[in-house]
Amino acid sequence: MRKANHRQRREEVAAAAAEIIARDGLEGLTTRALARQMDCSIGVLSHYFSSKEDIVIAALNWADQRIDRRVAEVLQEHPSTESFLPVIRAALPLDEESDLEWRVRFNMYTYTLARASSLPPQSTERSLTRKMLAEVLAELQARGKLMDNLDAETMASMAFDMVIGAAQHLLTLPMEQREQYAQYLFDLVSRASC
Repeated sequence: MRKANHRQRREEVAAAAAEIIARDGLEGLTTRALARQMDCSIGVLSHYFSSKEDIVIAALNWADQRIDRRVAEVLQEHPSTESFLPVIRAALPLDEESDLEWRVRFNMYTYTLARASSLPPQSTERSLTRKMLAEVLAELQARGKLMDNLDAETMASMAFDMVIGAAQHLLTLPMEQREQYAQYLFDLVSRASC
């Protein structure tokens, strides 16, 4: 491993751990496998993380932050009915990169549910993204571009739940079938606009 600052190195370890988790599941993530993938010693890993659990949580954070960052980038554009569909698309596993992130996320859900100490950072990150989404939806409603029979916060929660469920199913499909399968979601989003 080449020299880098502490934060950058931790992110590299988290990314490598995420790749292993996505490919081999949590049981495939061992410090030995991670050290082999990063071409370093186990001792080097212990310099950046105090336990395997810390590495696992870092991998989850890495995947979640990448998904959230992609969604936030789309949300920061001026909202319109045309730009809301890219928000949904940005959140789904429709390419190899987002596939890896979602595989990590789903492998980690049960892990984090069993460890209450790891849940607050996840909840905080998701609530910020959900708040940003609710603001965009409220603005679309105020401009008459989106149905207003549900409040924006409820619609943001529904969108989150819908995306998580759809993402889970999409991961079971070959990549070339995912876009076609997700079309019903895209149609649903289009029908919500005025």
